[in-house]
Amino acid sequence: MHPTAPSSLRARKKAETWAAIHEAAAALVVERGTDGTTVEAVAEAAGVSPRTFFNYFRTKEDAILGMRAPALDPALLEDFSPEHDLLGQVSRLLLAVARSAYAGGDASRRRELLREYPQLALRRRELTTEAEELVRRALVDLLAADPRWADGLGEHDVDEAARMLVLLAGVPLHFAISSAHHSPAAGLTPEEHESALDLFHRLERRLA
Repeated sequence: MHPTAPSSLRARKKAETWAAIHEAAAALVVERGTDGTTVEAVAEAAGVSPRTFFNYFRTKEDAILGMRAPALDPALLEDFSPEHDLLGQVSRLLLAVARSAYAGGDASRRRELLREYPQLALRRRELTTEAEELVRRALVDLLAADPRWADGLGEHDVDEAARMLVLLAGVPLHFAISSAHHSPAAGLTPEEHESALDLFHRLERRLA
């Protein structure tokens, strides 16, 4: 047997279990609504225990949407440098981290569920906030290691500078998402994001 087979088998089994739980949750919410969709009901429909459910999803809303906690891959920071187009780099990082929360599932169905059930949109916003916080913390470390940024800006420390940068870097993302009518982050193309960044930079120069 190929040495990678056991690992591949485990990965395939995990993916199948994840999909089963997500599909069960999405189907139940269509049938019963969010209030009638419980973790126990989802687990039973998926053929797993509630304990197994929580090995894959933190909340029933995550299972319904097919989302997970966002993550920041350290590899994304390898070429990061405060010297050039800092806002653009942070915006691209925000997009990558936000996308990491979208684990799979039917995007059109997700959009429909988000429109129908505001509490799902609230949960998605919570995950977006987690993504922003991951980027903010990483940015604090990166700026603190750079002599030009380590002392902050005037009376504002590096943490405040990082928080402001994350908020500013989110503007092109929000613009691109609203213009393209996508579910946030998941369906946004690089071209749409780069076009929004180009407009952002042009406005920066015009307003300077």
